[in-house]
Amino acid sequence: MHRFFVNPEDIADQQVHFSPAESRHIERVLRLRPGEIVTVFDGRGWEYRVQLLERGSSGSLKGQILDREFRDRESPFKLALVQGIAKGEKMDTIIQKAVEIGIDSIHPVITEHTVVQLEGPKRQQRQERWQEISRQACKQCHRNYVPPVFPLVNMESFLEQHASQPILMLYEGEQKCTLKQVLQNELLPRQEQPWYLMVGPEGGFSKREAALAREKGVLLAGLGPRILRTETAGLIAAGIILYELGDLG
Repeated sequence: MHRFFVNPEDIADQQVHFSPAESRHIERVLRLRPGEIVTVFDGRGWEYRVQLLERGSSGSLKGQILDREFRDRESPFKLALVQGIAKGEKMDTIIQKAVEIGIDSIHPVITEHTVVQLEGPKRQQRQERWQEISRQACKQCHRNYVPPVFPLVNMESFLEQHASQPILMLYEGEQKCTLKQVLQNELLPRQEQPWYLMVGPEGGFSKREAALAREKGVLLAGLGPRILRTETAGLIAAGIILYELGDLG
């Protein structure tokens, strides 16, 4: 059954009001007709079985709610991804795949090795684009909760804002502590808390950033002898963590 996102504020009086983008997709791409049944989710856990209606006088496409159910497909372990901005379409891919595997929220950060320059209106536009990617990924993977993509901040600001919360930084320069050790010694005993997984952009984190993070109480861990790309490292680490503590597998 086809699946669509509708904002909670567009659900009222046993009807849903589809956005212009979803309306175009329903009518022009999928060529669905009034009377057909689709699934709608609101990003807050609710899933609806909806029958498409004729367009109203307002011109918006509507649907009649037949029934609804709260479907929780979220991981019991809450893991947020703190991702250094990657170049090109890599960031889009990272967000899409992170949502698919169960990441709870996404926090883009600017680091010393960040190449992408996002100033003024571009910041807001890029955040909106990334949030839409999160929504579209939820449509595909049948999540009913849409992970938020937070506004872009620099790494130092993020560490200040989350000083009291457990954070794990992936750092290729960390030779003594591995992800496996952190998982067993830190994450497993404290799995009732939400954790933040920090991943650098191309080039990783600088030595200064790693030292600053350590000063702030951040745990640093390596991923083994090979250097992974930014679009690989975070997803691999998140997959391992959510396999052990979440609902993957």
